[in-house]
Amino acid sequence: METIINKLIKNLEMSGLKAQTIEGHIRKIRVFLRNQGEIDPQTITLDIILEFLRSLKKDKKYSIGTINNYRAALKYFYEITLEKQWIDKKVPRLRGYKPKPSVLSKDEIIKFIEATPNKMYQIILYTMYSSGLRVGEVVALKVKDIDSKRMQIYIAEGKNGSARYAILSEKNLKLLREYVLEWRRKYRFRFQLDSYLFPSPHLKNQHISSKTIKNNIIKTAAKINFNKKITAHTFRHYVESF
Repeated sequence: METIINKLIKNLEMSGLKAQTIEGHIRKIRVFLRNQGEIDPQTITLDIILEFLRSLKKDKKYSIGTINNYRAALKYFYEITLEKQWIDKKVPRLRGYKPKPSVLSKDEIIKFIEATPNKMYQIILYTMYSSGLRVGEVVALKVKDIDSKRMQIYIAEGKNGSARYAILSEKNLKLLREYVLEWRRKYRFRFQLDSYLFPSPHLKNQHISSKTIKNNIIKTAAKINFNKKITAHTFRHYVESF
C-alpha cells in the first residue's frame, strides 16, 4: 500500500493544490485502501469505488459534503495515480438539500468577536468579517499583503489556488496597525514585509493554524451560550465596511 501512497504523494506535491486539500486526499485514500484489504491497486475499478462511497452513505451515515470530498480524492487517485479513465456518470456527485446558515445580525457578529478572549483571534475574525476572507486565507496573510494606499488586501492563494484582492476598511486597517504595534511592544516581535501577520506562537516562521481559529470559535460559542450555529465560514458571509 505504501508504494502506491508514495506515488500519490509525489503526484499531489506537483499538483498545485492547497496543503489542506493534499492532506485530506492522502488521508481519504489511506482509508479507502485499508477498506479494500490486500488488493492490487491496479485492479481497483469504478464499481469498487462506487460501492465504497455507497457504504459511506448507507453504513457510516456520512454527510453529502463528506462523501463528495471522498469522491474528489478518489477521482484524483484513479485518474492521476492509477492512470485510469474516470467516468463521472458512473460515479456521480451526490446532490441534496443544503440548509441555509443561521442569519446573524451585525450586532451579534460584533458581540461574538468581542467575546473572543484573545486579541489576535479578534483581529482575525474582524478581518474575515470586514473583507470576506476564508479562515485559511486570513491566517496566511503577510505584512506585504496589506495595501494601505489602495485599501486592499492581497490574497496570494485563494480557493483553487487563484490570487485576488479584497476590500480593506478604514477601521480594519486601524485595528491591524494597533495589533502590530502591540505585538512589537509586548513581544518585541519585529514584523518584516515577508512576516506572517498572524504568526504561530509555537512554530518559528509559521502562521497560526486555521484549526486553532475554528476551535476558538467553538469554545467562544460555548462560553457565551451562543444560541445560533456559527462557524469560521459564517464571518465571510457578513462582509461590511464597519
